[in-house]
Amino acid sequence: MISSTTAQNESSLVRSYLLLTFIQKVFERDSLILEESGVLKTPGLYVEMINAGVDRTGILLSEVKHEFNKCHIRVLDIQQNHSGVHATYTSKGNKKLFSMAMPVFRKEMYERMRAYLGLSTSMPHTAASPLPEKHRPEFPDSRSTSKPLRFVERSLVTSSSAYKHKSLRLAASAASGSA
Repeated sequence: MISSTTAQNESSLVRSYLLLTFIQKVFERDSLILEESGVLKTPGLYVEMINAGVDRTGILLSEVKHEFNKCHIRVLDIQQNHSGVHATYTSKGNKKLFSMAMPVFRKEMYERMRAYLGLSTSMPHTAASPLPEKHRPEFPDSRSTSKPLRFVERSLVTSSSAYKHKSLRLAASAASGSA
């Protein structure tokens, strides 16, 4: 029999895993959009800030995965639809389900994104009143019916590929300028 503390711990880990996974995807997408848009005069500054958020989520995600290994948890499937985010996972060989309503998921995701970017999370719009629809972050596949989330494995502790690419480009131009 599983104690309620163990079940709460599992649920908390799966919740964090889902939030961090979605946050990382949103940050990476936003970083690429900013870098490639050509609209901003100093996109590098904003891209660097977002990539710092990507790095923070990556570190936290790797810690959650480490806890998954210790607790024998494995996420099998993630589905997202208009009602919420749903995950099927195994814990010590037992198949379980985790669900989180979309409004709650979006609110917590937005609050965490603010924290990972070093912004205040005590703003009025992060508490009781959500952001107006036009200012809410878009989520991967948010307009579709239930679709599995696709994962791309990469090192989660190092900076994102977009950040590395930009850093390498800057380093190369600095080296050629000093030569």
